[in-house]
Amino acid sequence: MLQQTKLTDISLSVEFRFIPVDELRNWWGTIRPGLEKVKTRSPENWIVEDVYTDCFNQKAMLWVALKNQRFAGFFILQPMGDELHVWAAWTLENDYQVVESGLKYIKDMARQAGSRYPAYRDWETDRKSTRLNSSH
Repeated sequence: MLQQTKLTDISLSVEFRFIPVDELRNWWGTIRPGLEKVKTRSPENWIVEDVYTDCFNQKAMLWVALKNQRFAGFFILQPMGDELHVWAAWTLENDYQVVESGLKYIKDMARQAGSRYPAYRDWETDRKSTRLNSSH
């Protein structure tokens, strides 16, 4: 599905790392609080355990953002037909640089995989409740 499992944006010291199934449990405690915040503002009918289950069953993918080697946020991606959906995204400290870099990387990944431009489901930052919803 994806060829690249890691990308580093040197200008921002941001690394985007795919989390494989065997590491999912190790990262869950770190991403769950952000997912719970995203969920409180989501109009869609899902629970955070749905995200874990879909990542575990390889129906969705967890990508973490590391800024200066520290956790800075995450993106949950879900292939749906010929589209790559951004199910949820969250960053610490309202870090738009991480979001912009991440979305650029996701767009490039989708293009390389032959998917249409990513569709968004939910996105939130820690300090400002902003989200993008899908049109479906």
